[in-house]
Amino acid sequence: MLAIDSLVLDVILSAKAPPPSVDVLVAALGGEEVAKERLLVDPDRNLPQYEMEISPTVPLRRRGERRLLVIDEATAPMRTSPRTDPIVPRDLRPERERLIQLVEALGARIGRMNAFGTVGDAVIVTRSARDLRGLMLLGWVLDPTTDLDGRQRATPLSQKEFELKFGSFEKRLEEVSDEVILSRVEPAHLERRGDLLIVDVLSDIDGSWDIRKSYDLETRVAALDLFARIPGARAVIQEPAQRPAVSKAPAPPPSEEPPSKPSPPIVARELAGRVILVIPEERLDLDTVSGLGQRHVDVLRPFDQVPGPLKDRIHQQGCGFIAPLAFLSEVFLEGKPLDRKRFAAEATEIAPSVRGLTAHLPRFGPVLVVEASGKRYMTSELTLDIPALMSLLG
Repeated sequence: MLAIDSLVLDVILSAKAPPPSVDVLVAALGGEEVAKERLLVDPDRNLPQYEMEISPTVPLRRRGERRLLVIDEATAPMRTSPRTDPIVPRDLRPERERLIQLVEALGARIGRMNAFGTVGDAVIVTRSARDLRGLMLLGWVLDPTTDLDGRQRATPLSQKEFELKFGSFEKRLEEVSDEVILSRVEPAHLERRGDLLIVDVLSDIDGSWDIRKSYDLETRVAALDLFARIPGARAVIQEPAQRPAVSKAPAPPPSEEPPSKPSPPIVARELAGRVILVIPEERLDLDTVSGLGQRHVDVLRPFDQVPGPLKDRIHQQGCGFIAPLAFLSEVFLEGKPLDRKRFAAEATEIAPSVRGLTAHLPRFGPVLVVEASGKRYMTSELTLDIPALMSLLG
């Protein structure tokens, strides 16, 4: 049996693809040094319970297609507590490239990267948007308590209902266009490389994998909300309602309310050769932080104090941030919102009169929670000089 939390590269080989040779596999994995540390498994022949019970793909596979698993048991488990920790702290970006090379070299139809014993994929490589959605719909079609229309039941489906749903799988894949499917990938990453579609939820900062992002991706791309009443009918995407006609009645007099207070700007600073953005509390939100983490400078506003040359550096090299933290529950530790008791128990002194604790910010990655002079902050910078970093706030 495989070790829990092993890294698994899972490919579905096309029926027309030739059997993979040892030389091709070794080259795709990056050489003999890497290949000798990996376990190759044909689940259809050697581990049938993997396909039948652990990770079924039968609804998606076509006649004659085979499956190959490339398993890295040497680093298992990848998490200290696989059952409770949602974040795989390993940098999986090299494995992402290894999966892409494997799919290309073997002419595979689909490639996935995941952890044994955990639902969800860190990276998916397909040759069509349809197959991408097919992967996301496996949970629906195999769930005995979700009905034909995607509704959750309190009791299991009958045998007839389950068979009817199973038989509708192919039809459901025809209901939504490729454009709609791909539009639902964000905020996950989408890359086109030749005829490959590459989707991943890895952190831009350190290549770690937050498994909760995989669940969110599955919900968006499966698009159960777009199911047609008759399986196979083209889904009707509701367009935004038209604006009501403008009334010809006289406009009411302008309000005498005082103008709203302008939002404070984000300010750019430099520390140890790195651009650090000081984000005021009023401007702190996940869209801004995750956008900056992906080097999207368009989240900055014209009045922000970030000169053009620094924007170019952010786009090319990325940046860090420091911001007030209004509520500890905005960040997570081991999959649970951080609270005062946990922070008091586990935070350590990282500088004179300054305590800190590394936590996780959703849609971003690891952050350092800092407490100084009775106030709390969070920063993306886990290794920079803390007193110097705190001085930027002044």
